[in-house]
Amino acid sequence: GILQALVNRGFRVASFKCGPDYIDPMFHKKVLGTVSGNLDTFFLDDESLRWLFTERARGCDIAIIEGVMGYYDGLGLTSTRASTFELAQKTQSPAVLIVNARGAALSVLASIEGFLRFQPESGIRGVILNGCTAMSYAALSRELETRFAIAACGYLPALPGCTLESRHLGLKTAGEIVDLQQKLLQLADALVLDWAQLA
Repeated sequence: GILQALVNRGFRVASFKCGPDYIDPMFHKKVLGTVSGNLDTFFLDDESLRWLFTERARGCDIAIIEGVMGYYDGLGLTSTRASTFELAQKTQSPAVLIVNARGAALSVLASIEGFLRFQPESGIRGVILNGCTAMSYAALSRELETRFAIAACGYLPALPGCTLESRHLGLKTAGEIVDLQQKLLQLADALVLDWAQLA
């Protein structure tokens, strides 16, 4: 949805996926019409990782890296090795945390505070609230920016018609979803982003 919203606004976008996942880049390709790159801190040394990131992003206005699992989830259950957090550190990329806010209020901020405090330098610079209403976002975004030195970057209301089917090994591939382009356009249209905060 974020990639589609950027494309709709005329941005030249480079997209990447944390780790060796091949399914999510298929969705990126469907939006951008280009090949999405994989950035993996397990398989690539730091120099190769940064070269690949820089080379693939050349000539673009913005580069988006989609994380993997939870922000700090890495190899095994207790390591940040090969996590989105580690990749953000190695590429010096600011992170925008997407948090499930459906059916919650102030507890959402408690969850965000946990992510911010878990590592001394989390790299998290902003938050997008998923499954949030306009009314909830108005209150939560003000509280978020008052309590923490990060930006409220927007929200996405719940869109039951845009859910993607999955199976035991993960999402179905982009080519298996008949109305994917329509869903992506609907997501991008419903996504309320604060473009000034994202700049």
